[in-house]
Amino acid sequence: MVSLEKEYGFSRRMRMNPCKVLLRNTVMETPNIINPPEVNMTPKRGGFWKQLGMLVLGTTVSLVLTFGTAQLIEKGQRAKDRRLTALMVMSNIEAFAQQMDSLYAQMDEADSASTWLLSRPEEKLALLPSDQLLEIINKAFVQDLISYDKSAENIFSNTIDTWKNLGNFQFIDNVGKCFSTMRLVEEMWNGNLDDIKTTTEEAMKRNAESDDITDSKMAMLVNPSFRRLLQRQHFWRNWLRCSAEELRYLNRQNMAAIGIDEQEMLDFLRVRQQEIDAGVEPPDDAALNVPRPDSRSLTTYRKYDTIINGKE
Repeated sequence: MVSLEKEYGFSRRMRMNPCKVLLRNTVMETPNIINPPEVNMTPKRGGFWKQLGMLVLGTTVSLVLTFGTAQLIEKGQRAKDRRLTALMVMSNIEAFAQQMDSLYAQMDEADSASTWLLSRPEEKLALLPSDQLLEIINKAFVQDLISYDKSAENIFSNTIDTWKNLGNFQFIDNVGKCFSTMRLVEEMWNGNLDDIKTTTEEAMKRNAESDDITDSKMAMLVNPSFRRLLQRQHFWRNWLRCSAEELRYLNRQNMAAIGIDEQEMLDFLRVRQQEIDAGVEPPDDAALNVPRPDSRSLTTYRKYDTIINGKE
């Protein structure tokens, strides 16, 4: 058996108290607190500039995304506003053309009535009952005015710089022609109604001494100025149709320039008209036919009856 002294170098003393000997022979290194070991704080080559560049890049991307998104939203809103303005303008033009369609339908009947009156001999017309003759004369003339809503033109005028900036000059020119045509139609048609009113009143004044309605109407029918009015009815009928077609021709060019379908414009106009008419009752003209009050119910004025009748 190999002894512990030879194998491991243990002495008799270690064998008796090995822990004490181990502690005595163990060297404990005390850390140097006053002079700690140096740590290399120098960044790696290019690390600082790389981090700074990433920070700047991240900030730039964030700003671009923020302001770029805001500009895209604003640009999209401006495009929607321009499209809405274009729809309002084009639907306004179509609404005016529809007014002329309605007048054309009335003028078609007026043209037939005036042509019949001009083509019949006076002695034959005199055979008609007065009420029937008056009815035919009334059908020969249309009294409805044309009203031009200038709100769409004002809105377009306020945004015309925007359309110029877009370079859409064809749209600007066509819309301007439409507005000019609408103003001219309103002026000419309503002026024609004024001429009819003035000429008719003058013709009736010349024959005011006649008590016979048929005689007075016949005298008006042979009046040269009044007959010229009847002859012009055919011109006004055709003029309304041509003006409406010209407006729609220009308006279709507007739609092509903006990229709006005609059906979309008509749907927009129909919705606008429904919104205007929704919940609005037409005026009741029954009040015009209310009879006068009974004189006996005028209690406020009874005191004057005592004066004019000599009663106390």
